[in-house]
Amino acid sequence: MIKLNLAAYDHAERLIKNGLEIEYDTDNWFEVRPTNNEIVNYLDTHALEEFGSWFLGIDTDADPKAYKKFVYPFGDLKVIHRSALILAEQDAKRDEDNEIADAAAKLLTMIKQHKRK
Repeated sequence: MIKLNLAAYDHAERLIKNGLEIEYDTDNWFEVRPTNNEIVNYLDTHALEEFGSWFLGIDTDADPKAYKKFVYPFGDLKVIHRSALILAEQDAKRDEDNEIADAAAKLLTMIKQHKRK
């Protein structure tokens, strides 16, 4: 079962509200997402919870000590990517993870409103 990662949602919301590190890219998430090496390096220097703060979902059926329990990324471990949120919303809708789809949609709206300022 996938549930909303509230800590990650709050993290994203704070970054957007504070105008920090948002990439307004449109469709290049697969080009800019973290590589396996970047993930390993990040996990070598950060706690698992910090890694998880970049993912809107948690797979409650996965090993709680595994980084793969985190799903629906919204950033590259440094900045939020609009393209990642778009994909997260689409994938969550397809998978009927409505709580995640709604959260991604809200964050996208916040980004759109922030960009207008």
